[in-house]
Amino acid sequence: MKQLFSKVLSPTDIEHRLAVPSEILWAFELDEVDRAADFEVKDIAGKKWQFRCSTRKKDFHPKPVVSKGWRRFVKDKRLQVGDKVVLYKDVEGDSSFRIKTMKKVFKLFGEDVWLES
Repeated sequence: MKQLFSKVLSPTDIEHRLAVPSEILWAFELDEVDRAADFEVKDIAGKKWQFRCSTRKKDFHPKPVVSKGWRRFVKDKRLQVGDKVVLYKDVEGDSSFRIKTMKKVFKLFGEDVWLES
């Protein structure tokens, strides 16, 4: 599994959509017209989630976001601002995606300590 990105969630990520780095667009097979791709993700418990990654159609900078299915995931996982998500892709096998959620529990020697949630 290759880690695509790790992100501490912002208010926009919690309330609307998850902004993701442009550098990971290679991991999705975006439709040329819609500039979007639906994909399935498994969480650490094995539950499957349906998401959509899309970009702006008429903008030089694509600014990709995960929208469809994201708000339900946030609600079901009880995610809050400051929590972290990590997205992985199996680049050698079946191209499946995995997602991990984490909560910051405390600092130790100046470093955040995260617990999978």
